[in-house]
Amino acid sequence: MLQLIPYGVAALLGGMLGKKLGPAILSEQMGDRPKDALVERTPTSLIEIVGERLIQEESIILATEDVPLDNRHGNKALTSEHEFVRTAEISFAVERSLERGNQVRSSVLRLVDGLVEKELKKALHIEFGTQVTRRVKIHFSTEPGQMVRYRLVWKQTSRRGIYYVNVGTDRHVIPYVVTFGLFHSVESLGEGDHAPA
Repeated sequence: MLQLIPYGVAALLGGMLGKKLGPAILSEQMGDRPKDALVERTPTSLIEIVGERLIQEESIILATEDVPLDNRHGNKALTSEHEFVRTAEISFAVERSLERGNQVRSSVLRLVDGLVEKELKKALHIEFGTQVTRRVKIHFSTEPGQMVRYRLVWKQTSRRGIYYVNVGTDRHVIPYVVTFGLFHSVESLGEGDHAPA
């Protein structure tokens, strides 16, 4: 019985020290990084996103659909209802021309790419590799004696930027492009206008 007391005391002291020193050690390792910073640990190094620079965000045309309404011989307004459906891909790509020579370097770069992809998914609230579908009904009308060509323009958002990622003591620049969302606009081209070649 008496021999078990020192072991119990040692276990108690160890538990108390762990509670006090554990957070201090973790705090020292984390430094002043935000608590929700995306950090990936590998057996050999620490991978961490340290910044981002947005280069360009713009709307790009995915597709167009034309609807001609010919009312040149009519004596009252011509109306027409059309339904349109379009599906688009939500995509992510790293625009990089780096050598992926040995297996270790290739695996580290895959981790870096994955970390950037996670950060973009969290920031933009999207899921890459999925599709989005939109269905719209539009009423068109043309006055008597006129011919009008309407154009439905399907668009997506394209975002280009750079992430700065530390891998141990090395800093990597990761240029990316993301395409997401799906929305539309309607244009009236008039009788003489036509689709560009």
